[in-house]
Amino acid sequence: MKQSTADSYRQRVIRVVEYIHDHLDADLNVNRLAEVAFMSPYHFHRIYRELAQETLNATIRRLRLHRSAGELIRSTKPILRIAREAAYGSPEAFSRAFSQHFGESPADYRSARRDREGREAHAFVAMLSTDIKEYSDMYTVEILETDPVRLVGYHHQGDYMEIGRAFEKLAVYAASHQLLNETTRSFGLYYDDPKSVEAEQLRSFAAISLSGETEIPVGDEMLQVSEVPGGTCASLIFKGPYAELEKPYDWLFGQWLPQSGYEVADFPPFEEYLNDPKDTPPNELLTRINCLVYKS
Repeated sequence: MKQSTADSYRQRVIRVVEYIHDHLDADLNVNRLAEVAFMSPYHFHRIYRELAQETLNATIRRLRLHRSAGELIRSTKPILRIAREAAYGSPEAFSRAFSQHFGESPADYRSARRDREGREAHAFVAMLSTDIKEYSDMYTVEILETDPVRLVGYHHQGDYMEIGRAFEKLAVYAASHQLLNETTRSFGLYYDDPKSVEAEQLRSFAAISLSGETEIPVGDEMLQVSEVPGGTCASLIFKGPYAELEKPYDWLFGQWLPQSGYEVADFPPFEEYLNDPKDTPPNELLTRINCLVYKS
């Protein structure tokens, strides 16, 4: 176990929490917070979620609501202003979120505590959980040196479980343009963490490999050519339904990576599908999950 590496990841997540505390009024977007953590934004959501044991958005929302609670007690600011300072577009949205978190509306919370205005408020300190998350499944990770792979495919936005429609469209296009042969491989690139980003905002890319210098026929403006760069790759094979793929992802980013001595490269995780779901039972599906890394 590489404790120094695990401590480094943990310290970087703590740095992000401290940054959020100091910049609650700022635009706390994932790219900026990934920079604070010195991590690739493609992987930061997952690493943060596994180490902090809550999503990045949950942390930001929780800290803003706790600050709002203090403002309700210590100030006479209108609730609308407090809602806006907490990044809520309307007092109704703020009230729903506040009520869900504290069990009472902002107005009731303020009213019930008016007699405590002179009492010193205790600062809320966000702490990372000291509990070690236990994972029910373990996987074998291989460190591979891989060559670049040229890809062609379609971008998909929405639930990852619906990327199949992009693959179906790609299969029709590839077959009709003689792009398939015995060496063709099938890949999916996944840019966001589905437990941190709303399903309709998830971004992915359904692709197949291109051999040699194959020319792409014109006529489909949605078709995109891309590439998986070569390099050092942490890779594991998952056997089972696609719907259960988050289990190995959670283990890879929450358990293996912080203890591995590796850093993630600035490229999204990508999957290679080793058999065909059209003629393979779900429990027999083989998916190779890949993450480009480098030695820290």
